[in-house]
Formats: sequence, structure tokens, C-alpha cells
Amino acid sequence: MFTLNKQIVLGALKSTGSKDPDVLYAKKSELIQMSKGMRGYSWIPMICGVLLCITIIGAFIGIPALIVGIWLRMKANKNLKLADEALAEYLQSLGIQETMTQAS
Repeated sequence: MFTLNKQIVLGALKSTGSKDPDVLYAKKSELIQMSKGMRGYSWIPMICGVLLCITIIGAFIGIPALIVGIWLRMKANKNLKLADEALAEYLQSLGIQETMTQAS
């Protein structure tokens, strides 16, 4: 499973060697592509789990499938939030955050 942590995101941002917010945002977007896919594909086990729960026998497979889908969605959302927070922290450490909020 693909898991992001703060060190991975900060390391990737620092490895760009750039202080340009657009370059850093592009690197962050590259990092979270898999999480976005995981978030989208989490609907498949959730829908299959709900459909399998219609029958009592199918519930033995449906409930775990539903739980796996929910878990994947929560993990993807956590990765996306962590990447956003790490980018904001890195931009703030560079002194760029104020410039970006004024331009918005």
C-alpha cells in the first residue's frame, strides 16, 4: 500500500532544489497521484460490499469488502491532507507562503 509521511513529502520537495511555488506544487501533485487513484478505486469494494450484503451468505464477504473500501478511502484522504500540510509547512519555512496568499 502506498503511504505518505511528512519526511517523504518534505524530502521530495527539497529534492526539486527550487523555491518556485509552481514547481513545488507540481512535485506535490506528482506524489499524490497514487492517493487520488486509491481514493477513486475505494468505491469498488464499497459498492461490491453493499451489494453482497443483500444476501446473508454474501454478507460474510460483503462486510469485509465494505470495511476495506472505507479503510482505503480514509487512508487516501489522510495522504492528501498530509501532502497539503507538508507543502504549506515547507513554503512557510521558505518564506513563500505569504506571497502565495496575497496573490490568491
